[in-house]
Amino acid sequence: MITAIRWFLLLLALGGVAVTTIPGVNDDTWWIRYLDFPRLEFLVAMVIVAVLLVLLRPRTWLSWIAVAALVGCSVYDAKVLAQFTPLTAPQEATAQSCPEGNRLRLLEVNVEMTNHHSHKLLNMVRQVDPDVAWFQETNDWWEHELAPLGSTMPYSAQQAQPNYFGVHLFSRLPLVDPAVHDLTGSHNPSVFTGIRLPSGAVIRLYAIHPRPPQVGQSTAERDAQLLATALAAHDDTMPHIVTGDMNSVPWEDAIKQTQRVGRFLDPRIGRGLYITWNAKHLLLKWPLDQILPGPAFTLLSLRVLPAFGSDHHPYLAELCLDPAAAAHQPPPGLQPNDLQAAGKTVSQGRNAADKAGYKGDDHPDSDNNK
Repeated sequence: MITAIRWFLLLLALGGVAVTTIPGVNDDTWWIRYLDFPRLEFLVAMVIVAVLLVLLRPRTWLSWIAVAALVGCSVYDAKVLAQFTPLTAPQEATAQSCPEGNRLRLLEVNVEMTNHHSHKLLNMVRQVDPDVAWFQETNDWWEHELAPLGSTMPYSAQQAQPNYFGVHLFSRLPLVDPAVHDLTGSHNPSVFTGIRLPSGAVIRLYAIHPRPPQVGQSTAERDAQLLATALAAHDDTMPHIVTGDMNSVPWEDAIKQTQRVGRFLDPRIGRGLYITWNAKHLLLKWPLDQILPGPAFTLLSLRVLPAFGSDHHPYLAELCLDPAAAAHQPPPGLQPNDLQAAGKTVSQGRNAADKAGYKGDDHPDSDNNK
């Protein structure tokens, strides 16, 4: 019996080593990239297995090798996650004060198209009173339900769709030249718009919802949408922000490259994980929703709001436009060939979308990570 338990633990240890190291492979296969998501869960599981191997007697040389490997992998995962704790200096500075005219309260929500608890969401929106709200997975039903928000947020850009990728942007502040973009030709709209703050300053918002990779697919199209946005922001002279359910976690290479190319900061760094998905699951949880400001912004507050029936928690940030802050909080520096690699990724993603033959009524094969 002891031998069987030991071999079971050794197999778990081997699995722990595999799921820690495989995401380091430069490959966009869906299951390889998904292994990057549950690093916290893997870390906890590896620590438990290592402790059990140490406690299980008699100890063998193979047990000690497995324990050493688990410790090494746990240290690596802990290092990855440590940047999202107060052990690391914040990447985006905390605002000590902010003129009212330079404040922006931004709400990001994946409503989950099949969720019909709109009354809970509307009550929450009224309570937090955002200046701008970005809703994803909105179809015609959700368009009707969200319509009352127009009384307090009269400026909008939207494209309702029946395929989990409809979007609605509402704003109490004037939008400047809003445009709906299909970045990869996959019937997956994004909204790029200027926003005029009460001070008169105009900022740029990139509101996106990249497609998640499904079984048998690559992450090429998701990465292309992220990097097409980043390339647009790279050449943007306005203070800018990108937000959305990006179907990617903040420690993943795709987000890191998006930050470097688009000159974005991550307010999670130095503060916390701010987990937004899955609101319906006890164990599988990670931060899929992002609000990434440029260096001209400082942070007033960051919150994950209560669940309202969607598989995503709403994500709320209050930002301060402070152009002088850019001198003290530079974005992550470009790596060699970042821009060329981003352009290549965008081309590959568009090719992948062409091959997939997406139509306006398509939907994911799986409900995971929509």
